[in-house]
Amino acid sequence: MEVLAKFHVIVHKIGRIIIPAGTRKFYGIERGDFVEVKILKYESDKRPKEGTFMARVGEQGSIFIPKPLREVMGIKPGDVIEVLLLSHYKPQK
Repeated sequence: MEVLAKFHVIVHKIGRIIIPAGTRKFYGIERGDFVEVKILKYESDKRPKEGTFMARVGEQGSIFIPKPLREVMGIKPGDVIEVLLLSHYKPQK
């Protein structure tokens, strides 16, 4: 699986994370596009927890980690996670 970009983000309320502006500009990612991402949560001396999901890009490059995934991975606001951008798609018109 090829990774387009890798970055670290802080998780905001209700699982909102932001795709960095430079990454969005480089790949032409706009509001309404879909992205496939893999997230990793590192904890000391443990194997990282990971999950993959698709999301629609919102204002300022925001996407939301699904609640069931946040619960399984133990992600809460203020956590720093690693994000791997796997692909992005323009919606069909």
